[in-house]
Amino acid sequence: MKTPLVTLAFLSWNRLHYLRATLESARHCIDYPDLEWIVSDNDSAEPGLREYIEGCGWVGEKWFRKQPHAAAMNEIVSRAKGEYLLLWPEDVQFVVRGDWMKRIIMAMERSPEVGSVGLNFLRRKTYRRLLSRPGLADLVPALAELRRRGRFFRMPRMLEGGLMTAGWRLPGVVCSGIPSLTRRSYWQKLGPWKTKSGTGNNIIDSSLGAEDDMIVRFQRSGCHWQQAMLMKPVAADIINDDTGCKAKVRAGVRYGKYQPPAGGDYYYEIMEEAGLPDCKKGLPLCFEDHVKPIGFKLPLDGHGDLLKASFNDTQRQPVEVQE
Repeated sequence: MKTPLVTLAFLSWNRLHYLRATLESARHCIDYPDLEWIVSDNDSAEPGLREYIEGCGWVGEKWFRKQPHAAAMNEIVSRAKGEYLLLWPEDVQFVVRGDWMKRIIMAMERSPEVGSVGLNFLRRKTYRRLLSRPGLADLVPALAELRRRGRFFRMPRMLEGGLMTAGWRLPGVVCSGIPSLTRRSYWQKLGPWKTKSGTGNNIIDSSLGAEDDMIVRFQRSGCHWQQAMLMKPVAADIINDDTGCKAKVRAGVRYGKYQPPAGGDYYYEIMEEAGLPDCKKGLPLCFEDHVKPIGFKLPLDGHGDLLKASFNDTQRQPVEVQE
């Protein structure tokens, strides 16, 4: 049986070190026979970045265009040829090598109720919040789900291929678009991300409210899809700043520390899928325990939990402009 075409689409903007780690790790870790590669760059000014993308011979589609983040995702959806679309930022490195993509696609083929699949490791606290037994804090959202969907109430489910759905606790798709694997037809059904008249803060929220708008759109769509996650994730946010910041650029200013990887191309060690341990207590493998940084320590709080990747404006530096 022919495997469905999967489009791997990466969004890039002024973070060459992160982009290189992400693209090279994707090439190294994803074992799948039918792939289309796309890189959409937001007209980056960082020296060497454009030259690096142009030198990636395995990437078939490359464009360099100044446009809002949401507009770039809309262009990718319209131009991609794959039945499945991996929408990926340049700051999430793949860390597990194997044929996991094939198993995920096979599981999604058997389960059309799955909207998006998140492939990246999450914090321990996040898994507990999403997959623990319902408590008082779940009462209001659960009642809202019951009113909205009635007998189609979305309960968490364990699926083949090592996927676990989050039920009513999450929208059926990753509404930010990134980082996720989603049927392209589902993005087409929900319609393009909002690109104008956004209400978001363009320093903190590069989508300008497009993510919040997509959440509302999904809830009103009548679709009963569920968002899923991997019990054994395969990628990790690049968080090598002790503040949890990710060196984002806004209006020519970079916020947070920006450093190349200490060990060659990668920020994290590449693990073999067969070597991953079994899950415990019904929870996926968490970031803190299983992602292995190279030459730096993960930013943890006093309880040993990973700091949430967030915007931090206490450290600023101008972006070096291409000559």
